[in-house]
Formats: sequence, C-alpha cells, structure tokens
Amino acid sequence: MFKFSMKSDIFKIFVAGFLAMGVTFTAFTASAEPFTGLKPASPQPNAAELKPGLAVQYYGAKFNNLEELDDWMKYDDGKPGIPLPMLNYHVGTGDVLTTKSNDFVGADIKGFIKMDKPGRYTFLVHSNDGVYLAIGDKLIYEFPTVHADTFSDELVLEISEPGWYPIHIKYFEKKNTSTLELYWEAPSGGDMDFVPAEAFAHIGK
Repeated sequence: MFKFSMKSDIFKIFVAGFLAMGVTFTAFTASAEPFTGLKPASPQPNAAELKPGLAVQYYGAKFNNLEELDDWMKYDDGKPGIPLPMLNYHVGTGDVLTTKSNDFVGADIKGFIKMDKPGRYTFLVHSNDGVYLAIGDKLIYEFPTVHADTFSDELVLEISEPGWYPIHIKYFEKKNTSTLELYWEAPSGGDMDFVPAEAFAHIGK
C-alpha cells in the first residue's frame, strides 16, 4: 500500500507515472466547491448490527453507461455478493470486485463510511468504467460512461458532525480492465491513502 500527499513531489511523480500509462485525470464532478451540509445517518446505526465492509448487489449484463444500469436495476433484484472490505480494486483484466467475472458486471454498493472527526476530508476516486458516488445522500462524483483508468479531481467534504454517513456507489465494468478505488486525506493529518477498512460498514444479517 502506498501513501502520498497531494502537495508532495511523490504525488506529482505518482500522477506523472499514471499519465505515462495513459491514465487521465479529467472527470465529471458535481461541484468545484467544497461539499457542505452533509448529514450523518439518523439514527446512527447500532454497533451490534454493523458488519465490516460495504454490501453489494451484482448485475450481470453489458452496460454502456450508468443510466442503463439504473434501468436494469428496476427489473432485476441482482445477486448479493461478498461484501467489499475496502475500495482498492485495480485488477486489470482480473475478476471484477468480489465476483468471479472479468467482464459485464454492474454493482450497487451501499453501507456507511465513518468520519469520526469534524473538519475537511479530501477524496479521490479512481475508476474504470462508470461510477457514481454519493455520501450523506449528496452526489459527490459521477463519471457515467465507459472510460479508461481515470482519477477524479479533488473532492472536498466539510464535515461538521462526526459519525457514520450513508455511502452509495453504483459501478459498472463493460470489458477488458476494471478499477474502483477510493482515497482520502482526513482532517487528522497524514497522507492521501485508501479509505481504511475500519471506516466502512454495512447492516448485515
């Protein structure tokens, strides 16, 4: 696992390396301004009912964009998958997320993300193909179409109330390679890194 600061020379080298491999850093963001007014889950989930990772429902079909995935989900309940411990999937041509398929996968991912300190959280999304991210019931980021490995812009969330926040991700991989990664830099300091496993949970049976 690597760590970097967005302002560091290491991060600049990291970005340059991805650019050399053809990774792009352009994407669709919901807003260039910091996201404010996010509300934690109410009521907060009971610790006894929380399970590690994020719950996921899978849909096996060829999708060209998130609208097609949304339409498919209206008529297909999908199949529950093994929960995602983290969002750190950069697998190339391997199996997509926790499936046994390497192409034609849609995923509806839900649960909670814990932001246990007030302050500014900065996120980055790394995706291939389409992705939608909502936190605290607000759209934070969307790149709805097929694309090569792409990093989002910095996504800054101003959190005034610590706690568990709802997180909802829709994702699809059409064919060839797949990537779904979520990084953050928390207000407590430190470098940009994967959101850790202990920050994710879902309500399980």
